[in-house]
Amino acid sequence: MKKLASLLLVVLAATVPPLRAAEDLFTLTPIVEGVYAAISHPAYKTNCNAVVVLLDDGVLVVDTHSKPSAARELIAQIKKVTDKPVKYVVNTHFHWDHFQGNQSYVGVWPAGIEIISSETTRQNIEQLGAPRVKSQILAMPKAIYQLKADLARATDPREKETLTNNLGAAESYLAELKSMQVTVPTLTFDRSFALHRPTRTVQIMWLGNAHTDGDVFVYLPKEKILVGGDALHGWLPFMSDSYPYDWIKTLATVEKLDIDYLVGGHGGVMRGKGQIELWRNYLGDLLAETTKAYTDGGTMNEIVAKVVPILGQKYQTKFPDFTARVPANIEKAYRVISGDTK
Repeated sequence: MKKLASLLLVVLAATVPPLRAAEDLFTLTPIVEGVYAAISHPAYKTNCNAVVVLLDDGVLVVDTHSKPSAARELIAQIKKVTDKPVKYVVNTHFHWDHFQGNQSYVGVWPAGIEIISSETTRQNIEQLGAPRVKSQILAMPKAIYQLKADLARATDPREKETLTNNLGAAESYLAELKSMQVTVPTLTFDRSFALHRPTRTVQIMWLGNAHTDGDVFVYLPKEKILVGGDALHGWLPFMSDSYPYDWIKTLATVEKLDIDYLVGGHGGVMRGKGQIELWRNYLGDLLAETTKAYTDGGTMNEIVAKVVPILGQKYQTKFPDFTARVPANIEKAYRVISGDTK
């Protein structure tokens, strides 16, 4: 699958040169004519991917990244490929790296833009997203202090360069958080919403609980493109606010769609449905193996230590971030199975 995705990007790049953001935050790459994937580059504070869809009368953008400045960088790139205004922004869910750039789009097009999400995601931004912004403001000074301490101790030139860059990014991020306006969606729905234009239809669908209880998928049926947000992407699932058993059912529903290209909230452009099957299998095995370990008894830490190598036999090579992230997934599964959370 990875080879096919790489081949796709090489072929497309040969016909339409990719655009690189001024601060190297994104690579804006065509998927099909008029539809671009803005693939985020590694950064101190992670940005999500975005998808840019050119419509007859404007532009639709999926997700707005971790901060207004990142959104502004993508807006600058959008203006290089079209003179149409952005009329629609979709927030796939309420997590910080997907909605905190909303205000930039409203700032550029104040009179003519709709921010679209599920009604649940709007509520989650108001009730959970906004308080988490405040929590980040309180937490960032400690992170900055630690970066300064690490930099003072560092002797390796490459390490010092990385720490220096991260420190600057952390200080800039804190400044943005302090001045950021939490901008909530203006147009919401319960199950599905569609934009029908002469040359293109965009379907925005809530298909069930998954990464959160408000996730939406953006689907272009004619182009067979699915945008998954964090309910389906190229890394290991992040599960803190998730509904694991429901997530498996939701992915089974997604799998029924006709899909050629898949763009998740993180990672590269993928071909076909292979990632959907991989995630369904992973979540199923995660829950099954954690349940077995739980019934055998033991503390959460003991269960994590037991399940990691079992899952690793099958998934270590399939997720680049497996080792770093799988313990948190097992802890989430443990809490669900033990009844400590949903």
